[in-house]
Amino acid sequence: MISWNIEVFDSLGSTQDIAIARAEEGAAEGVVIQSMIQTGGRGRHGNQWISPLGNLYMSFLLRPMCTPDLAGQISFVIALALSAAMDPYTAGHKKTLKWPNDVLIDGVKCAGILLETGLSEAGVVEKLIVGMGVNIHAAPPERIGLQQVAGEKRLAVHRFRDELLVQIADYYESWKTTGFEPVRRDWLKQAHGLNHKISARLPDRTEKGIFRDLGPDGGLKMELEKGNLITIRAGEVFF
Repeated sequence: MISWNIEVFDSLGSTQDIAIARAEEGAAEGVVIQSMIQTGGRGRHGNQWISPLGNLYMSFLLRPMCTPDLAGQISFVIALALSAAMDPYTAGHKKTLKWPNDVLIDGVKCAGILLETGLSEAGVVEKLIVGMGVNIHAAPPERIGLQQVAGEKRLAVHRFRDELLVQIADYYESWKTTGFEPVRRDWLKQAHGLNHKISARLPDRTEKGIFRDLGPDGGLKMELEKGNLITIRAGEVFF
């Protein structure tokens, strides 16, 4: 089981950058970098992550020592852990997981996940830095905060962080033992837009079709108009 080592800062440019630095310094698996605000937070594809006081911003280091294709599965492992940590606060609301790594509440984004890897000379993922942003008390425009849907249950950022880290450790250990298939099945039960029309913006084109499945490598399986299936492993998906 992971032993978490948490460092908390009042303000950072990006928790991800500090966690990457710790990894390069040889830190053990389980180091957590949290900041109360970020001045240069980022999401996937270099998108800005607005980071006001009142939300959870953290990055942590894993050392899975696996091949890159297996490391890609960890995004779904973390999404399930985050969803489980949110469960006590989302009764009466619809929580869904948007491929590949967002959590939505009532169709509005509440949290996002960013993964960055480092390979050994043998091509093994020796460091995986997971960045997370969870809107709790200060959701930006067109986003939703967990406290908004929690009713009378009061959320403290640090307490939610600790609850989340427990779930991450459990799901991560389970994945290492049982593999991706249980993760895939559980993720699909919460998948946003499954069997609905989507468009996918790929590096060289845009495809439109129906979201049908999640592949064994975490790729999104889309059914095109002619009935053929394609697998999307990188890109932006719109519903």
